Amino acid sequence: MRKADDKRLSLKLTQHTYSLTPKRSAAYLPGVIAAVCAVGALVAAGLALKNSREQARKLDVMCAPPTSEQTLRDQLQHAQYALAQEVATREALEARTAGNAAQIEQLQTDLAFYKKQQKPN
Repeated sequence: MRKADDKRLSLKLTQHTYSLTPKRSAAYLPGVIAAVCAVGALVAAGLALKNSREQARKLDVMCAPPTSEQTLRDQLQHAQYALAQEVATREALEARTAGNAAQIEQLQTDLAFYKKQQKPN
């Protein structure tokens, strides 16, 4: 080979050794891993926040101040009034049912009498 040919650009391109290079750079894989870790951390933080809010609600209910004695007396009085009203309603319905049962029995007796009266004709 001549000395002048050593400096030609086309000859330099063909004299190099070529190797396969990855399509994506080496920094791609750690970047993907970092992104997956970041998403996982965000999901874990969201779940922790949700869980802490639920726990706070439970504690608020458990640590609520006790109701006053007057409120409890009012609730008891209201419950007793409702019970008395229900008892009175039930007694009235039972008396009405007993009266209706007696009237039904009387009507059945009358019906049986009238049916006997119609047969001979």
